[in-house]
Amino acid sequence: MRRRLGRVLGSSWPWVVPAVVLLLLTTLWPLGRGVWLALHRSSLSTPADDTFVGLDNLTGLLGSRSWWAAVAVTLGLVVAAVLLQLVLASAFAASLRRVTVAAPVVRVLVLVPLGLLGISTATVWRDAFTTGFVQQWFDLGGTSTASAVLSVLASEVWRGTGITTIILLAGLQRVSPRLLESAVVDGASARQRLTRVVLPAVAPALAVAVTYRALDALRSFEAPLLASPAARPGGFDSVTSLTWDTTFSSFETGLGAAMSVLLLVLAAVVAAVLVLGLRVRRVV
Repeated sequence: MRRRLGRVLGSSWPWVVPAVVLLLLTTLWPLGRGVWLALHRSSLSTPADDTFVGLDNLTGLLGSRSWWAAVAVTLGLVVAAVLLQLVLASAFAASLRRVTVAAPVVRVLVLVPLGLLGISTATVWRDAFTTGFVQQWFDLGGTSTASAVLSVLASEVWRGTGITTIILLAGLQRVSPRLLESAVVDGASARQRLTRVVLPAVAPALAVAVTYRALDALRSFEAPLLASPAARPGGFDSVTSLTWDTTFSSFETGLGAAMSVLLLVLAAVVAAVLVLGLRVRRVV
């Protein structure tokens, strides 16, 4: 067995090495460049000034109220978006599980919002909440902070509910109909069937959906940028929009790189918390 495994690995290395090298180049080089910029006072307005400042950029951000306000807004949007997506996706997945006619076509259509350009989706929902039908129906005020927050939230929920539905649907398909029938025969209530039969089987898919969508929403860029104060009055700053404005409006590339590094650290912390918090036992 070991000899056979060695032969397989030996014959596959020529094909694997180029992919590994390309992955390292496209990952480590930008990351290293970003860390290098974060340690320098780099600015596009004064390119000659490239002084090494060490951790000053990072410590300055950690002591900045605007940075922590952006982090709080970002995490709040992530939590709200993921929860709404889970509620909607659970209902859609339960409905799609009963679809038998043209089921593959329906599942592809559910993924259409994810395939659209993010900037198009963000623009449509921003206009809906500022000058469109949502603003007219609920009279939110086209330049209010509430309309900006809700437009970003609606954009993220609309874009990600489809893929969350497909992930949860894959988990629901692991639930055996015979097991549910046996639970009914044994007198289990609807709540007991949900908590003791359905949720244990869907838990792995649920963990994947929450982790994936949380990390994807954390790096959401287009919608927060269009709703930022630099884009229009009444906006708000998320981590990504603040990083963009610092780098390309204030031309402080060193400080912007430091924000990017902290965003990477924040994503790693969120991922670690979710992975540890959503560990589930494998259901056979």
